[in-house]
Amino acid sequence: MENLLSSQPKTQAVFAQNDEMALGAFRAVQASGKDIFIVGFDGTDDGIAAVKRGLLGATIAQQPGLIGEIGVQSAVDVLAGKSVAENVPVPLMMVVK
Repeated sequence: MENLLSSQPKTQAVFAQNDEMALGAFRAVQASGKDIFIVGFDGTDDGIAAVKRGLLGATIAQQPGLIGEIGVQSAVDVLAGKSVAENVPVPLMMVVK
């Protein structure tokens, strides 16, 4: 993040692959004195807490319970001889302050 900030000084936003990376990016941004909107991914407890404290702009939360439910139902369907989709998207939830 420090390298990005020095090589791309006009950066206005960051989307991190997970909340831990987003929190690391926040620390680098904070040290630089810049104001950059940061979004994490995973909806971890730390990520959600950082959103609520205003440190991150948002986190995108996966729904592991729903992922499991759909996975089990797909397995049941396959065992019953039914066809299932090759790719089953699971909705995400945006967590904002």
